[in-house]
Amino acid sequence: MPSIKKDDINLGIDYCLKNDLFKELNDLYNSIPNGDCIGCGKCCMESVGANLVEFLNIYNYLNKNKNVHNIVMEKILDYYFKEYKEKMPCPFKDSNNRCLIYEVRPLNCRIYGHWRKKDYNKNYERIKKDNIEFARYMEEEHNIKVDESILNYKIEYCEKFKPSLDYMNKDERMKYYDRGMVIDSKLYSKGIMDIDFRDRGIVEYFIESIFFNNVASNIRINITKNNSYKVLRRVKALVL
Repeated sequence: MPSIKKDDINLGIDYCLKNDLFKELNDLYNSIPNGDCIGCGKCCMESVGANLVEFLNIYNYLNKNKNVHNIVMEKILDYYFKEYKEKMPCPFKDSNNRCLIYEVRPLNCRIYGHWRKKDYNKNYERIKKDNIEFARYMEEEHNIKVDESILNYKIEYCEKFKPSLDYMNKDERMKYYDRGMVIDSKLYSKGIMDIDFRDRGIVEYFIESIFFNNVASNIRINITKNNSYKVLRRVKALVL
């Protein structure tokens, strides 16, 4: 049984629909100022963090769009299990740089271009430091050396995105994230889903809806150590 049970996901989606949590989420999204994006897709190169209600909203969307669902799930498996060996784009991006879940994309994607450059670069330095620490841990504990091209990859600040208003400072951005947390709290407080409260990337949510977390992690370590994707092909045959 996976870490995030399918029955719990269905209960969560049902609760969100009956109690207008998806509507609240859309109201939050619609309150973000517009911006002029050229659609180059250069920012869509990682699994962004997402709230639980955002995951349920995306899961529900994919259930209603089976053709997109099948494409996305294979990309998610590739992204997760090849993460230490290959730098892959966001699994929700297609070959034409279009977002396959654009209507329900997470808050992190919607607010990306609104960062001030100084804040963006400062945040990158923090992430880089965390990545270096994680790479050191993987080498010491699992004898896995994370590829340098992945470790040092940087999504460059987008100079071409033009917000309709001014760029946001940290306090302005946090107001949107705080509203998202309030929406999440309405679901967590009901205890209808057996899921721990912690930060997750959107890919992690989907992986945990398929595997036990430690099982998926062990498979990924095995694939990386043996530099072989035979195991991944067997996993796909079972899952897809």
